[in-house]
Amino acid sequence: MKIRQANSEDLESLTSVFADYRSISGLEYDPENGRKFLEQRLTKKDCVIFIALIDGNIVGFTFLFPFFTPAGIKEMWLLNDIYIADEYRHQGVAQSLLSEAVFFSKKTNKCKVYLATKVDNVNSQTLFEKFGFKKTEYINYEFITDKNGEG
Repeated sequence: MKIRQANSEDLESLTSVFADYRSISGLEYDPENGRKFLEQRLTKKDCVIFIALIDGNIVGFTFLFPFFTPAGIKEMWLLNDIYIADEYRHQGVAQSLLSEAVFFSKKTNKCKVYLATKVDNVNSQTLFEKFGFKKTEYINYEFITDKNGEG
C-alpha cells in the first residue's frame, strides 16, 4: 500500500472512487459533478487530498481542509472525510491515511487535526479513538443555506 498526495493525474481514478463514496453515503451518484468538485480542489489547491493505492488502484482517500481557531490563534486541519472502498476495509488503509494526515499536520506546523463523524458511526469512532483522537465537549450544529448543500 502507498499513501500519497493526489494530483491532477489522479483525477479520473479518484472521480470513480469519489462517486462510490457519495453513493454509499446516501448521496446522489453523480460522477460529473464529483469530477468538477475534485478538479476545483486540485486546481485551487484549497485542500490536501491523500489517496491510498494498492496495486496502483485508488482504494481510499481523505481530505484535509485548512481550518482556523481565532480563540486559540492557531491553524489546524479539518479532516473531512475519509473513505475506504468496501473490499479494502479492515486492512489498515484508514489507519495509514490517518497516520499520513497527522504526520502532515505536524510537518505543516498545524496545532491539530479536527474531525467529526455521525453519532451512530461507531466503527469510525472506535478507529479514531484507538488511533488517539479524543472526543471533544462540543456539540456540532449546522444551518443549511442551500437545500442542495445537505451533503
